[in-house]
Amino acid sequence: MVRRAALGFVLLTAAGVAVLLPALSSATPPGRNGRIAYMRKDRAGHWQVWVASSSLSGAKQLTHGHYDSGWPVWSPTGKRLAFDSNRTDHTPDNSKQVNDVFLLRPDGSGVEKLTDSKGVNGDAAWSPSGKLIAFDSDSGHSSGFSAVYVMNANGTRLRRVTKPAPPLSDYKPRFSPDGRHLLFVRARGTAETAPAALFTARLDGSGLHRLTRFGLHVDDSDWSPNAKRIVFEGYPQGAYGDIYVIDATGGTPVDLTHDPTGQADPVWSPDGRKILFLDNGYVNGVGRTGLATMNPDGTHRRFISRKNIEAHQADWESVGG
Repeated sequence: MVRRAALGFVLLTAAGVAVLLPALSSATPPGRNGRIAYMRKDRAGHWQVWVASSSLSGAKQLTHGHYDSGWPVWSPTGKRLAFDSNRTDHTPDNSKQVNDVFLLRPDGSGVEKLTDSKGVNGDAAWSPSGKLIAFDSDSGHSSGFSAVYVMNANGTRLRRVTKPAPPLSDYKPRFSPDGRHLLFVRARGTAETAPAALFTARLDGSGLHRLTRFGLHVDDSDWSPNAKRIVFEGYPQGAYGDIYVIDATGGTPVDLTHDPTGQADPVWSPDGRKILFLDNGYVNGVGRTGLATMNPDGTHRRFISRKNIEAHQADWESVGG
């Protein structure tokens, strides 16, 4: 599964060995904090979808196979997960990539393909009503430039939202809590090092509004449950990311982590009290990486992963919202 990612993420192990990891995306509706879905590699080295409790106990692998599956996001009811996978790419060794958006139940059953296997489709997001799914797609074009699309949650009535002209490319949409706007990344090119900024737009593509400068090299982002703020990752200095917050209307971003070891994949907790993210740092002088939480002002930062674990692209289930 080859996708545009952020500039990089380094795993720090107890032995001090650095391994380059991809940085990935997510969104959370308001409610009580439920289960956490994420992606990690199986023993064969393929990315798979996992689900665990909010403390990461009772982890269960939902997808299997000799292909990559990941980028899981919870439906508002918690009865389904949207994810994407290259399992439909029957010629993975050639230059024409195929990746699709799927649904499955939290027990791993009921897998259903939603997109048309024409090119790379991914980064799904649910509307607050659960009736719509947004995603990005290159529509099979060899140029690799993507746009944001919306479809019904059963895969019908596909429509294009954004129309970026190359070299611009749009990725990783997230519905606003009221369902009226989409937050997304617009990059000046398809390379991982391309400058990228956060934008919002209405579901018909109108009202385009830029929130950050392109020099921040933004990537994954998420609305706060009260829709007042946005959390995102940025890479202004290169390969190591930090977690930022910004007002939903724009303004000056605030760096929450200020950490040269790298952080990524931020998502708000459904109750709005925590930010969940992939952390990379040291605990008592020992290298650690895994899922962590912090307050929305950057305080009380702690790992919830009990050991080093490449748990990417976490999404927090909302219960009773």
